[in-house]
Amino acid sequence: MDKLLTDVEYQRMSEEYDKVKYPCKCGHRVVIPVWQDKQVCTWCGNYVFKDKKEEFKYRIKEKIK
Repeated sequence: MDKLLTDVEYQRMSEEYDKVKYPCKCGHRVVIPVWQDKQVCTWCGNYVFKDKKEEFKYRIKEKIK
């Protein structure tokens, strides 16, 4: 039998997901795992970055290429 989450466990899981959600420019919030710096938004297809520093590094590498 599958184990269902209790209300407390579900609340804790929800709080942990909120810590790794980042807003896209289109308004959608995207979950970015700890080991990644960027993720593709499922609504608009643009990259969503964890912070401005990672976005800056990506844009510079893009310009160099």
